[in-house]
Amino acid sequence: MVARQTADGKGRGVFATRDIAKGEMTYGGKDNYAFFSTGEAFRRFLGALPDGEACDVIMWAWTQRVPVGRDFETLIAVLLDSNSLQNDAPRNGRKGQQVANTGCPAGKECAWFDEYALIDIREGDEFLCDYVEFAESDLWEEFGL
Repeated sequence: MVARQTADGKGRGVFATRDIAKGEMTYGGKDNYAFFSTGEAFRRFLGALPDGEACDVIMWAWTQRVPVGRDFETLIAVLLDSNSLQNDAPRNGRKGQQVANTGCPAGKECAWFDEYALIDIREGDEFLCDYVEFAESDLWEEFGL
């Protein structure tokens, strides 16, 4: 994958550098993420960054409930590589609308943050995921943010 400007005015995006077959993993694991379990820890992290980078992190961070054993933990997540530039599209869009082409396929047991091609993706196509499938914007208040 490669990050570059989009042609449709969304800003930056992530694009395929080769053809990818439906069902092929497009991104996996959590090695390039930062996780914060308190608002205070997230604020300390932001405070250590230059202002411009802190603004980028705030714009691309999200809250999410993640499985921990038999329970769930609410975390702030920040992706720290170019996949953070993957743009949003609904999984089931209206006619003529862009739709998500990466995510966890229906019926598949996916690990944290694993993404697969939901359709065949051609070289040069933009990777799109449905933010609703992982980001839970109503959880920020739990962190006092």
